[in-house]
Formats: sequence, C-alpha cells, structure tokens
Amino acid sequence: MAVKKYTKLVKELEFRKGGGGANARELVFVQGEEMAGFDLNFIVGVYDSPGDWAPGRGAHTHPFDELLVFFGYNNDMTYLGSDMELAMGKEQERHKFSAPMVVVAPKGVPHCPLVTEKVYHQFGHFHIALSAKYAGEPAPLEGKTNGNQYTHLFKKMPIKPGLGGADARQMMSLSGTELEGLNINLMMGLFDKAGQWDAKNSKKAHLHPYDEALVFFSLEESDLSHLGAEMTVEIGNEHEKYTFNKPAVLAFPKGTPHFPITCNKVERPYAVMQIGLGPKYKSTWV
Repeated sequence: MAVKKYTKLVKELEFRKGGGGANARELVFVQGEEMAGFDLNFIVGVYDSPGDWAPGRGAHTHPFDELLVFFGYNNDMTYLGSDMELAMGKEQERHKFSAPMVVVAPKGVPHCPLVTEKVYHQFGHFHIALSAKYAGEPAPLEGKTNGNQYTHLFKKMPIKPGLGGADARQMMSLSGTELEGLNINLMMGLFDKAGQWDAKNSKKAHLHPYDEALVFFSLEESDLSHLGAEMTVEIGNEHEKYTFNKPAVLAFPKGTPHFPITCNKVERPYAVMQIGLGPKYKSTWV
C-alpha cells in the first residue's frame, strides 16, 4: 500500500483516565509535535465532580498565552451544567460563572485556584495554549484588587444558531480582537446531521494563511472513545482521502489545501473545535 503524503496531519485521540476528584474524569493531551510542530498544545476533558481542581496548589503562570474554555458536554451549547469559580491575577481575584465561558490567561498572568462549586450535568473544558510544549510555574498570592481588575478576561461564549443540515446546528466564534489581542481565532460547533459541510463549495479546496487545527470529539456521556460519526476529509491538491470515526485532530499547516469535510453517517451529536493560529479567520478558495 502506498504511503500517503498527509498521514501525519490526521491524529486519532485516545482519551485516558483523569486525575480524579474535581479534575477530569477522562481527558486527552496533545502537544505541538503531534500537530505538525504547531505552536499549540491543548487538553480537552470531561468533568463531573465538585471541588478544587488542584487542591493546595494555588495559582500558576505560563510562559505563553492560554485560553481556558468551559463548555457543556451535552446536546445544547448554551448550557454549561456547573457553577464555577476561577481566580485570576497574583491577587487571586475570584470570579464566578455558570454559563459557557472562554477565559483569557495572557502570558505571565497568574490564574487559579479553579473550583467546581456544583455539578448539574457533566461539562467539558479545553486548555488551549500558544506553545508547542506545556510549561508552568507556581505564583504566590500578592496584594488585593477591587474585585473587577480581571473581569475583562472572562468572555461569555457567543453561541448562535448554525446553518443546520450537515453544518453546525449551534456554533460560536471568537477572533483575536475579542480575545485580548491574542494570535488566535476559535470556532466551535455542535453537529448532528450527515452530509457535506459547506455544500455550496463542494468541489473547491481552501487554505489559510496560518496553521489550523480541527479537534473532533464525542458528546456521548458514557463513551468518549468513539466520535459518534464517520468523517471523511480530503487534503492537498492530490485529494488524499482520510476517513475516521474516533475523536481526532486534523492539523493543516499554513497554505495546505483541504476540501469541505463530509460526515458520512452520524449516530449521535458530535462537536468540533477549530483553532486558527492567526488573529482573524481567513481562508482562500483555490
């Protein structure tokens, strides 16, 4: 069998048991070397218990910009399913939220403790970091604030109806401008129908002027190892086809043509997080 050119751009995700307690029940951790050397690492996990995620550890910092994304692990993106408290800054200013949220943690800004106060339904969390490798350092508690010094870092997820059909039923998008000027843009969608995405451009490929990762994951409570759908993507001018039915990340380096994705069949809703390593979504049809 001939070796495919783009095989390394398609990586199936293997969820593993989490740390227990309030930390993830199951999660997957992917670093840049597994995504064509991108300046990106991410963790996505499912959570279902109250408590401090890292008891006794306090706050920490990173030498890179980071997004903390809290979302509902269910069939409705508008419902988080938990009450959360996250401290930001060296002063550990506490912020509470109960809706899907994207929190910006710029390079060097301390964050945590992170506490799940109540759980009504299991929920999901993405750590998305602009570095090929994870690194962090403890940050001591210092000073006090007026209680609103870091409020601007909390962004309620702007969820809206999608196009429907094979395209997303619900979706959200955020640009770098909306994320404190970070060099990133996000789109996240909930999908539940078979067919080709963006059918009006069915025969065209597109490319981006930045690296892009698409993370496909299950929304099934009891089985995270199967996507709940079968997907096919064509990559490159060669139209190399890749089909998968497990959670996966597709890594498209800057300028790599890829064609609209097809959901061949769907058994249950699935989700996709699209991460672009540029401040604004841009694509060119070719």
